[in-house]
Amino acid sequence: MVLFSVVTVFADDVADNQDSEGQTGYPGETTGDNTSLQTTIQDISDDDSARQYRQSPVITGPDAEKCRTRLVLLGTTGGVSWWPETNRTSSSSALVVGDRIYLIDMGQGSASRISEEFNSGSFVDSPGGRIEDGSSTFLENVKALFFTHLHQDHTADYPSLLLIGPGAGMGTYTDPSTNKTVIDPLKVIGPCNRGELDADMTNFTSRGGEVIYTDSADPDQITPTPGIRQMTNIIWQAYAQTINDITLDDGYPDFRSLIEVREIGGTGSGDIPLPVSVPDPNNGTCPAMDPFEVYQDDQVRVTATLVDHHQVYPSFAYRFDTDDGSVVFSGDTGPNTSGNLQKLADGADILVHEVIDKAWIEQKFGTPVPGSQMDALKTHMLESHTANDLVGQVATECHVNTLVLNHIVPGNTPDAHLMEAKANFTGDLIIGEDLMRIGLGSQE
Repeated sequence: MVLFSVVTVFADDVADNQDSEGQTGYPGETTGDNTSLQTTIQDISDDDSARQYRQSPVITGPDAEKCRTRLVLLGTTGGVSWWPETNRTSSSSALVVGDRIYLIDMGQGSASRISEEFNSGSFVDSPGGRIEDGSSTFLENVKALFFTHLHQDHTADYPSLLLIGPGAGMGTYTDPSTNKTVIDPLKVIGPCNRGELDADMTNFTSRGGEVIYTDSADPDQITPTPGIRQMTNIIWQAYAQTINDITLDDGYPDFRSLIEVREIGGTGSGDIPLPVSVPDPNNGTCPAMDPFEVYQDDQVRVTATLVDHHQVYPSFAYRFDTDDGSVVFSGDTGPNTSGNLQKLADGADILVHEVIDKAWIEQKFGTPVPGSQMDALKTHMLESHTANDLVGQVATECHVNTLVLNHIVPGNTPDAHLMEAKANFTGDLIIGEDLMRIGLGSQE
């Protein structure tokens, strides 16, 4: 890799050969021999100088498809809107390790991108033309889905996955030797209940606004801040009519059996303890902490940490370590994470980091009246996101050689503005595009 360069890879350069991953040969998570992966994990725990020599090659362009581990940027913008003059969909990524797919976030438009990238079928000739031989089951290869936080631009297409996924193999495994399909639930890992309603920074309630609560016969389930498990259950309820029809009349399995939710910070079965205490999420959502494990199988180990997305709590960054190298996803965060992101990403091969265009913020908001709604929103933009002139310094502090800009806000930001991320960063800069593929480690 040549340092001091800017690597800009466009989706058109790497959009060939979009066949889906092949059938898997594994029954989900394993407890087998993880010796090779454990060695990689130990390597990334060594001192900084050792990491510099162990970093894996990052491969862009068509050759990325030949790598066993590769990053696919499915959606590369963010925000609770759609941006004109751009085809970017909202925040979603996939890490592919061999035949397995691990998803990170599902913003608006991402479900179609997932199908576009990974879905293919087997076709046969018929007298009138080619027809598909059965139905695609490409979602069998998706083993886990990780949510950084629960904003709409990271979750809006989650219902699509839950509702359409059962028709595409979600949460199942087909044994290639017997052709028998069994339930192998998709692991969904994400934030727990926030625990307390956000502070009203915009005088919403005093202006007549009404806070939305969940509705339940169980008083303990009535909350204005549901976590990913309750969110999932409410989606099932909202679509009960169609789900019941498909299971009772069309032979589908119980949709709920195809998903296994694990909340970070939750108290349910299988949940993942949060190793720090946040007694008041309205006064500090990102205490200093060490990374902690949230998932592991024989192909990948995933660790997480809290980042600073203003009042949004909990909001996580994730690190994926494989035998081929490591990729970190910042999630949505301001530049100051109390050192948490730096600890998590230290020496990683790729840092996928959000970015917001400071020039656009100034153009949009100007100088709003203190205490106004616009003032609150401008403060949120500046403090809970990382501006284009600051993100390079964050990457430098993380000791990474490759910075991938993702969650680009607005989605129509000119490349010249994004290039400002090179300030204080001497490594390779990649401006993310939808369906871009980036390979990691040696080629197969």
